Amino acid sequence: MLDVLKKLLNLKTKSKIILTILTNDFNEFTKQAKQAEEFSDYVQIDVMDGELVDNVSFSERTEINLLNSPLKWELHLMVKHPLAELDKWKSVKNVFRVIFHIEGADDPQAVIAKIKKMGYAVGIAISPDTDIKKLCPYTCTDIDMLLFLTVVPGKQGNSFRPDVGEKIKQLPKKRPTLAVDGSVNENTIQQIKSWGVERFYVGSALTKAPDMKIAYNNLIKKIEY
Repeated sequence: MLDVLKKLLNLKTKSKIILTILTNDFNEFTKQAKQAEEFSDYVQIDVMDGELVDNVSFSERTEINLLNSPLKWELHLMVKHPLAELDKWKSVKNVFRVIFHIEGADDPQAVIAKIKKMGYAVGIAISPDTDIKKLCPYTCTDIDMLLFLTVVPGKQGNSFRPDVGEKIKQLPKKRPTLAVDGSVNENTIQQIKSWGVERFYVGSALTKAPDMKIAYNNLIKKIEY
């Protein structure tokens, strides 16, 4: 647990808006990560196995170490077998948090225990159509974060699901940090903030922008002013 705290404290800023990288092309991964270095301390890597969700992404794990990037890495495991997937990332440097899907874990407590044993902070993600009761045992535990998806997971650009806000309102007041991922952009971010969300994971609104840093700053203005 001490290692986890050290990794979190080593982040230069408490990022509120985080780039999500969803690609199976290492050149594109490198490009997006390099752009993110201008405004962030870490990015989220979307990891998909083609089973829990239809898409497949990030397979070039070992090449990440060749980037010599100052960024920290957060893993979003959209996979059917998170315990097995974790083993594939052991050699990747600068991973500090792992988020797994409640829908993909037969034994969530075992996944939480393994992530912590590896020295990472823990987050749990939930898809928009999943009953929030599945999260009930974990809303007051010492996990780092609850990540609500506001799109059906699998690819960037899926339709926004505002009904997720009603699920978030059902959570107890004592809870981990709340985060949202899915169709977060200038049109939705203020509404999402009104739900009590503290972290915003952004994909296509940044990656498809003419200038990623300008797009990032515009989003920051939406939630801070």
